[in-house]
Amino acid sequence: LITDACISILSEKITFNVDNIRVSKILGCGVDQSDVVQGMVFKRFVEGDVTKATNAKVAVYSCPLDSTQTETKGTVLIKSADELMNFSKGEENQVESQIKSIADAGCSVIVAGGKVGELAQHYCNKYKILVVRLMSKWDLRRLCRSIEATPLPRIIPPTADEAGHCDRVYVDEIG
Repeated sequence: LITDACISILSEKITFNVDNIRVSKILGCGVDQSDVVQGMVFKRFVEGDVTKATNAKVAVYSCPLDSTQTETKGTVLIKSADELMNFSKGEENQVESQIKSIADAGCSVIVAGGKVGELAQHYCNKYKILVVRLMSKWDLRRLCRSIEATPLPRIIPPTADEAGHCDRVYVDEIG
């Protein structure tokens, strides 16, 4: 299996990068169930309701997919029901505009390098965007190299050069 995996990544050039081969142990399987998977395997579940995407444009972020928090703490005095209803509207509108601009750029998959906030997850579900959270910077770099994406340091819509491409992104239960 290791030999098959090594041969499958060799191109016309005789260059071999050992980082292109990974062995992933799956709970509940044995040696007989071992197999070579073409692509990348992450032992994580998706963050939202969308579990698969085909012919996907991928936006990769090295930061959390969450609203920015202010550094200072303060007290807010709310005097009416209208003030209570409008208190968090600004933050909601900002997060929705960020996710909508990513969807408008044609991205159907977002890979985040940190936590995914509930509000951002809600809007990703609304715009049918698959969200994957990768906490490992090493995995994030490997992914960017394989899909030819640039990891963005803040939540902005990626340009055509910064977004990556993937034929299929899906969740599969193995083991």
